[in-house]
Amino acid sequence: MTALSTLSRVNPDAIAVDDGLRRVSWRDLDARSTAFGHGIESLGATPGDHVAICVSNRAEFVDAVLGAWRAGCAYTPLKTSWTAPELGAVLDDAATRVLVTDRPAALEAAHARGLAVVDVDDPDFERWLAGQSDAPLSEDRCGYKLPYTSGTTGRPKGVVMSGSGTTPFAAGWAAIARWAESLELPGEGTHLFVSRLFNGAPQTFGFGAMARGATLRILRHWDPNLALAALAEPGVTSTIMVPTMFRQLLALPDVDRTKSPAPGLRTILHGGEPCPIPLKAAMSDWFGEILVEYYGFTEGGMTVVSPADARTHPGTVGKPAAGLSVRILDDAGQEVGPEVEGTVYFELESGRRFQYRGDSAPTDQAHVGDAFTVGDIGRLDRDGFLYLCGRAADVVISAGVNIYPAEIEQALCDVAGIADLCAVGGPDEVRGERVVLFVSLLPGADPDSVRAAVAEATSDRLAAYKQPAAVTVVEEIPRDPTGKLLRRALRDPLWQT
Repeated sequence: MTALSTLSRVNPDAIAVDDGLRRVSWRDLDARSTAFGHGIESLGATPGDHVAICVSNRAEFVDAVLGAWRAGCAYTPLKTSWTAPELGAVLDDAATRVLVTDRPAALEAAHARGLAVVDVDDPDFERWLAGQSDAPLSEDRCGYKLPYTSGTTGRPKGVVMSGSGTTPFAAGWAAIARWAESLELPGEGTHLFVSRLFNGAPQTFGFGAMARGATLRILRHWDPNLALAALAEPGVTSTIMVPTMFRQLLALPDVDRTKSPAPGLRTILHGGEPCPIPLKAAMSDWFGEILVEYYGFTEGGMTVVSPADARTHPGTVGKPAAGLSVRILDDAGQEVGPEVEGTVYFELESGRRFQYRGDSAPTDQAHVGDAFTVGDIGRLDRDGFLYLCGRAADVVISAGVNIYPAEIEQALCDVAGIADLCAVGGPDEVRGERVVLFVSLLPGADPDSVRAAVAEATSDRLAAYKQPAAVTVVEEIPRDPTGKLLRRALRDPLWQT
């Protein structure tokens, strides 16, 4: 098999991965991932079998992903915060053969099922790895990533893209390098990974930066102070964040924001949740015009907006990536014109479709012909830029009128004293539903003052029917490890009472 350093056109003795405790050269990463591939084969995994990877932010995660991929296996990175039952549901659905982990809950789930386990925390792990064959793995192995949806709206579902298991590793490595290039992630310097390694898009794009030749620098855990210091390190050229991280960076006290804290940084890629216009503007004013936004989801749709387009089309999530088109359809499945809201559908020029593993009904429901959706509502402007209103499942219907929580959050995100916010629909005996706003506060903020500021802002910025009927202060707005709002955690108790 062709060496990783050759595929990425880098010096084999250069650093490929640095997690703060271990620095791994491209030469060593090549050897370790090859050995890992042979190791999981020794445990019974053959090409096409499934390998689950539930590993925290450390260099061994990279060994495992590349090892499974190069061995020709389907692999799934799993959330390290999941419980044993949550992990077990995916292990069962994917018919997992081998689990790689350092998490007690994952070990529990694997042992309950009699699965083969690679425990990267085991004192004998390095000896086990060193004992594997160093023979090159076959070039024609066609491993692939089998992602699962986040499960924020229900049970996680495996997403199998047409063509999965048909692309040799070298071609797949080149493909994610092209994705990174299209997202303005440099192929030199260091890509700083501040999210959890299991996060879908950050992982794919971070590995893409690596495939272009960048060093992958992994923060062991997210901390705004540590992240800010790491961004300032020499050689750091790119990173990927979610807007929640922006809020936390901007909330740091005693920071000089009159100059960029990371002069070598060329790209901050962000996505995962809507980014309010004031928040994006504040980050751009601080770091410079280097914010590139993507909107996408596990099933394969994606748009990208450059810093220049974000300034001329504020609020847009951009235009579709190469090979994709976007259509807005009404409830009857008919395409609507510019500036008309409807369901956002993506379509690949190749006609390729995905399917939810083992469940044809949701697959069919997500498609109109070859076009597919995850239920987001949006519109296209006359220049072809996409704007999102929210997700159909989140829509509040009050007296027959649709209200989009994301619009309310966008309008109120910059109210003084608010650290985070979430709008949901609560019961109303007359109108059916009403808007309830939950907010968490910045340190030192007065709840009554914030409520008054929200009332003033809503009267100026929102039509009467969109204005929150109640404002509830909570200690923290619930989000999953990727930063996505967990609306159900706030909405469901309202309806249960």
